[in-house]
Parts: sequence; structure tokens; C-alpha cells
Amino acid sequence: MQFASLLIALNILAATIWLLLKNRNAALILILFGMLMTLVAWLLNLPGVRQDFGSFVFFEMHAWAARVFSTRLAGSGLMVMLLFGYLEYMKTLKADSAFVYVTLQPLSVLRNNPNLACLILIPIGTLLSYALPSATAVGLLLVATLYPVLRKIGMSKMSILSILVATTLFDLGLNSPNANRAADFLGMDVATYSRYQLQVVFPILIIIVAVYYFFGRYKARKEGYDTPAPASATSEKDLAWKKDAPLYYALLPVLPLLLSVVFSFTLPQEAGASFLSGINGAILLSFFLAGLMDALRGRSYKKALNSMSVFWRGMGNGFASVVVMIIAADIFAEGLMRMGVIDTLVSLAGSVRIGKVGITVMLAALTMFSTVITGSATASFAAYGAMAPDVAFQFGADPLQVVLTVQLLTGFARALTPISIVIIALAESVDVAPIKLVRYHFVPIAIISLLTLIYLLTIPLI
Repeated sequence: MQFASLLIALNILAATIWLLLKNRNAALILILFGMLMTLVAWLLNLPGVRQDFGSFVFFEMHAWAARVFSTRLAGSGLMVMLLFGYLEYMKTLKADSAFVYVTLQPLSVLRNNPNLACLILIPIGTLLSYALPSATAVGLLLVATLYPVLRKIGMSKMSILSILVATTLFDLGLNSPNANRAADFLGMDVATYSRYQLQVVFPILIIIVAVYYFFGRYKARKEGYDTPAPASATSEKDLAWKKDAPLYYALLPVLPLLLSVVFSFTLPQEAGASFLSGINGAILLSFFLAGLMDALRGRSYKKALNSMSVFWRGMGNGFASVVVMIIAADIFAEGLMRMGVIDTLVSLAGSVRIGKVGITVMLAALTMFSTVITGSATASFAAYGAMAPDVAFQFGADPLQVVLTVQLLTGFARALTPISIVIIALAESVDVAPIKLVRYHFVPIAIISLLTLIYLLTIPLI
């Protein structure tokens, strides 16, 4: 029954991909096929499904879909909506224009070679990922602040998004759910596990930057961005300040990011944990500080309150463009998991008898595959990471090396699926189809994953 359900699920997955490539209504397709797989799992009487849905499956499925909406809205969906609201407010204050102007001054040196931006952005984004627990939050904050700046220096939309995805590849630090889970699987504290992570991060970061630089050069030639734009009236206009807002307003768009990073290093873990969760607190605090600054500058609280009201409109835009897609991907991923896809692949991994290098490669490949088809790095790593130490021991492999390899590559796999939260959030925020973004950077991410696997299999961990 397990393999029959896997075969059905893969056929439904193929139909979903085909329809997405045809640019059909992505959110509706994901929701309908997710519910279809749940219904099939109920009809096949797969473990746990009938207990969850009872005999009135038609009504219970819709109640379940409603619960997914409410759960996601209370989690990362709320963070996305708050961020969209804040960015809408920044546009109203013209703070985004001030930020673009200030940032363009040093970055204008990249006009002659925009591809060098990856040498700066990827390390900065990786550092932010270490401080913040949410890859989606980091990606959205970077796309909101740096996307317009990078467009001004001549980078294409897809190359910018691809680089910003590269900044979210790592699951690092004390706040990372998968890092904490990996430490738990190995029976060590997360601080010790993070130290082992840091041993391998810097060489892998060099691999990522190098691959992206040469990939960017190739794409620039192919897309016609390889010829530097000469200094012209247009470039001078971009660098000129129109005085739409005070220059100190340039601080406001990045204020949530600054608050999150500062508090992550200064507050005690107990005090900062709830504040940093999804950075919702940082966004709201930044919103009220920006409103207070605007009221003091304009000396009119009525005008300031009217400007602040656009925050709610921005939240609605975020729900319509991004959150609905995230919820749809959740329902689809849950349908795949109810079909027993991950359980079947875990059974397959446990039944194969190969060498210690082979079992590491197999676990990494199966975890990445599960992440790609479900869109959830957390669920995939929870399944395979739990069995990794025991399997490593049986095959004479180092459990730490196996778990670390699987955990890091699971984060990379998020960039290879159009239904992961971070891909949906970044792509939809600038009106790009998630599957188009995945197709654009599939090759460099695949190369990075392969080189990272080879590196992690050959180095000793001290």
C-alpha cells in the first residue's frame, strides 16, 4: 500500500507541475490537489488519516483547510503581512526613496560590474540568517530594501532574486529550528552544534559566492546585461536627491532588521526569544517609531495618523499576493505527507545496505527530494534527521558528519522547490512566478549542493 500511495502521489505531483508550468491559478491548483491527495489517503485508509477526518470526510477536509489558514495566519503569514504593511508605509513617507539614494552612493561603483554584488550581499545575508531565525524574514527584508537599489545599478530582476535566495540557504545559529533539532538528535547542546556548523560555513560560503559570480556573468552575457552602461543623464538622475523626505528617513526601511540584529546579540535568550520570533515585534516597534518620527517632523499628529493608516492596506496586499500562496503550499505539502510520501522514502533509506559514504549521500538525496516535493525543510529533516545517527552508527559513519550534511543540504533544497515559503515570498513580492525563479537558479543551486556534499564528505570535524 505504501508504494501504491507513493505512485499516486507522484502522478498528482506531476500533474500539479504541468499545470503550474501552464501558468494556471497556482494557489487554487495547490489547494485542490492537496485536498485531493488527502481524500485519496482517506479512501486508501492510510495510517492516521481516518482518525483525523472521521467518517464525514468532505466536511472535515474543509474544516482542516480552514485550520491551516488560521494557523499560518498566526505564524509566518502574519509576519509577511506586517512587513508588507510596513513597506507600504515607507513608500508613503518616501523613506524608500531616501534609502535608495543613500545606498546608491557606495553601490554606484558596481555599475560597471553589477555581478560583483554577490560578493557583498551573500556574506551579509548569511550573517543576518545567523542572527535571525526566519529565512523568509531575511529574504523579504533584503528584497524590500536592496531590490530597488540593485535594479538601479543595472542588475536584472531574476538575478537579484536569485542572489537574495542564496542569502537564505543556510540554517544556522542558536535560533534555527533545524539546528536545534539536529543538536537534539546528536545529544548535544545547540551551541556546540553551532560551533561545528561554523567550521564548515566559510568554505561553503566561498563555493556559493564563486558559483554565483560565474553564473551571474554567464546570465549577464546571455540576457544582454554584460555591457556596462556609460555615465549618462539617467545615471546622474538616479544619483540625484529629490528631497522627497529627510535623508535620515533612510534609516527607517532597515529599522526592523537593525532592531532584530541588535536585540539578538544584546538581549538574554529568554527575553529576546519571543521578540525575535518571526521579527513581528521588531516590525511593529519600527512602525510606531516611524509614526512618532513623522508626527514630530510634521508637527501634526492627525497627518501622521492618516499616513499610518496605509499600513493596513499594505497588510491586505501581502495577504492577497503572498500569504494565500504560502497557505496553498502548506495544504499541498500536507496532502503529500498524508499520502505517506516521506514515510515511504524513510523506509526505503532504512532498507538499503550500502557503505558509509553511500548512506550519507542517500540520506542527503532523499531529504532534499522530500523537501523539494513537500516544500518543507522542517518536516523532511525531522523525518530523516531522527534516523541519521542510528543509521550512521550501523554503517560506521560519523553521526555528526551525517547529520550536519543532511541538515545543511536540506536548507539548500528549499531553493529548488516553488512551494517553499521563502521562494513564494520572494518571487511573489516582485510579481514573479515562483516556478520561474526556481528554473532560473536551479543549475547554480544544484552545483553548489553537489560541491558542498563532496566537501562535507571529505573534511574531518574537530
